[in-house]
Amino acid sequence: MKKVNLMLLVVLSANAETLSDALEQTKANGYLRGTYQSHDVKDDRTYQDDALGGKVHIETGSFYGVSLGASLYSSNALFNDDNHGLVPLRGENHKSYTILGEAYMQLDFGKSRLKVGRQEIETPFAQVDNIGMVPNSFESAIFDNRDIDDSTIFLGQIQRMAGVDADVVDKFTNVNGSNDMQVLGINYEGVKDLALQGWYYNLKDGEIDSIAYLEANYEKELGTMTYGAGLQYAKESYLNNADANVYSGTLSATANEIGLTLSTAYSKAKDNGASSGFGGGPFFSNSEYLILDNAGKDGTALWYGAEYDASKVGFEALTIGLEYVTLTNEAKQEATEADLVLSYEMSDAFEVHAIDSNLKAHNVGEDDAKHLRVFANYNF
Repeated sequence: MKKVNLMLLVVLSANAETLSDALEQTKANGYLRGTYQSHDVKDDRTYQDDALGGKVHIETGSFYGVSLGASLYSSNALFNDDNHGLVPLRGENHKSYTILGEAYMQLDFGKSRLKVGRQEIETPFAQVDNIGMVPNSFESAIFDNRDIDDSTIFLGQIQRMAGVDADVVDKFTNVNGSNDMQVLGINYEGVKDLALQGWYYNLKDGEIDSIAYLEANYEKELGTMTYGAGLQYAKESYLNNADANVYSGTLSATANEIGLTLSTAYSKAKDNGASSGFGGGPFFSNSEYLILDNAGKDGTALWYGAEYDASKVGFEALTIGLEYVTLTNEAKQEATEADLVLSYEMSDAFEVHAIDSNLKAHNVGEDDAKHLRVFANYNF
């Protein structure tokens, strides 16, 4: 790292005026976030947790294609600290924490970009999953290229992660020991109304030592309606057990004039259990709380959803969602989740989200409970 810094200093000092311009173009943004959760467990009690924190991000202007960026995240206890069954808001030992979640150097050249260091990334099986106070971020080297028309090629070397889905949320730890994780992805949008993507994750000697993934999404507007369909396939190769083959499909229809969308999705894991990897997971049937992973070996998930854009009747920036998912495990036992999701964007700067879930999930090792999560963002 010292050698990289020395090289940058030599290059930057060669053209002070341009460097000055780059520094003047430095931008800062982020958000202030407050979160409250409760988990009312059947035959037990109500667990509660809350926090206040957010993110501050700084990125310099580009100098000979080079820019630098950093993000500081923070989560601080308020009144409650009882995290049973909840999205983790604290670090180890239930402590408030602040973490340098991003610290990277980015090089842009032609239609390519190389980004090295701590950073947020979005891929199907390694993603931000920004559902709590501090999202996932990854120590990695990421290269993407758009030289091929309508295509993006993604190459990644991912070493460590921290955040809401990490083994230790407030400290960067290895994703796969000393072997790290290598990622190859291709996105193609050269066919009208169709988006295709394929990914491969190499996790040498890990419990799951590779993931191959394909996804196709089709969306078409016909008159006052928009129709959508999607297919997914994942082959997750276990090192010492049978491989999991995961199949998933989704259908949706939107009545554009009234702002109503109806959707359904079905997923099945065959021969072993599904894994959503390092983040929220890509499967169409995943709900706010229960995901296909919970159903285990040969598990299935059937999901229904409805979303209404209330601005069509005068409630600007209000979206109301209803979801229902049924998981079925290998023993044909069922678990269910019903969700009410409200999102309200009061302005470009301020937004509030609330998720009320009713879980009957003891058959898949989770609580039978009523779960509430509310968070508000002030963006700057």
